Amino acid sequence: MGSHNRNGSVRSKMKKKSSKSPTFPEVYIDQDADFASIKLAPGIEAKSFVKDGFVFCQDKKGQIIEIQVLNLSDLKPKRSAA
Repeated sequence: MGSHNRNGSVRSKMKKKSSKSPTFPEVYIDQDADFASIKLAPGIEAKSFVKDGFVFCQDKKGQIIEIQVLNLSDLKPKRSAA
């Protein structure tokens, strides 16, 4: 089979699909699981570390691509009984 077909090359179809990339940051909140995630940039997580209740996800270059909040309810301000 050849590297092209009547409907165009496979590479051009993949490029068209990827051109509709989402805008960043993307925020995901799950109240039931008490979890939130902020996706800062596209990429695949290669390494992560926890600091002060947050998970920081890095790509293979060491850039932060996502921040996750483990206990979302802990961030809400407490109301004082006045």
